[in-house]
Amino acid sequence: MESCRLADSTAERGDPVKLKDKLIQLDIRGRRTIVISDIHGELALFKQLLKKTGWSDDDRLIINGDILDKGQDSLGTMKFIRELAESDNVYVIEGNCDRFFDELEADWLYAYMDCRHTAAHEFLRETGTTLEDYPAQSDFARAVLEQYGDFQQWFRNLPTAIETEDYLFVHAGIEADYLETPREVALTMPEFYSRTHHLDKTVVVGHYPAANFVEDGLYSHEVKVNQARRIIALDGGNQVKASGQLNALIIEADGSLDTMSVDAHPSRLVIQDFEVTLQEPHSFTFPDYEIKAFEGDAHFTFAEHLSSQTQLMVKTEWIKEQDGRHYLNDDYTDLFLDVTAGEEVKVVGEYAGYVLIKRNGLVGWVPEEVLDTSTDKASDISHV
Repeated sequence: MESCRLADSTAERGDPVKLKDKLIQLDIRGRRTIVISDIHGELALFKQLLKKTGWSDDDRLIINGDILDKGQDSLGTMKFIRELAESDNVYVIEGNCDRFFDELEADWLYAYMDCRHTAAHEFLRETGTTLEDYPAQSDFARAVLEQYGDFQQWFRNLPTAIETEDYLFVHAGIEADYLETPREVALTMPEFYSRTHHLDKTVVVGHYPAANFVEDGLYSHEVKVNQARRIIALDGGNQVKASGQLNALIIEADGSLDTMSVDAHPSRLVIQDFEVTLQEPHSFTFPDYEIKAFEGDAHFTFAEHLSSQTQLMVKTEWIKEQDGRHYLNDDYTDLFLDVTAGEEVKVVGEYAGYVLIKRNGLVGWVPEEVLDTSTDKASDISHV
């Protein structure tokens, strides 16, 4: 799903604003705080996650960037969150995808619209127009801002970071001197979870899916917490990963941590036990997909992942050929999950003889016969 992504249009903005210029201080000790990041226009999932966490007016809610883009209801999501933010217990941080209204005349926008659902599509649907109805891109931009110019200003006024007694919440990451971090870096830095910092607080980020940080060979969308480096990666890959989810980090009033998540994948009942006694799992993520394919059959192909020189069995349908080379067609794990009859798992995809499932954020394979194929239990997420 990540192969169709915007080339780094943010690299050369020349934005002189620093994190310190858009930083707010907040006291959260002794009060339950819920942190959600990278909602990406999935209003129904967001509402469901709020319900699952039991969020109430007694809690604080921090939205850690990327309200917009990729999901099906960016405009509805921003309206809902802006209304929530009128309360004194809801705080919203800017994300790189939230600059839609400032990028309406960017030369890459129309091409990006060809491979991603955006708020621009929703505006066209809402107004019953097409891009052909606007002689120039500037005319389209003007029409959007005539209707949503106040939202442009609202997004511009959002803080880049929130600092509390024990945490720094920022969308993507910070540099060594965190206060001097350029705003652009704070919104777009990749792979911050793999880095270190000097702040004597825990830095909570979204932006880069937690599943990209493979630990012990496992492909998991759960919130990742590294206590040694004082970093928490919150992004569950919602609308970016095929098996992604929307995560919440919950900082309880006593300071303890909990996590919850929701997704839109259907559930299926396990009807017989399945256990793998010995395996060494491997997982590979965007963009490191090149492999060398050897012999195989309709189910699996023996292959070598080139950059890591790892040999593994790859689901045959997961291999694509391009210009005489072979690649994984998306993030891949060769893990087989142990399952027990009577439990429910989430179905990510079905392939010859095997099903890719997810349980508690962890993705892996099971043989198709261990699942009840008569019916799927639809997700309790209804899109609005």
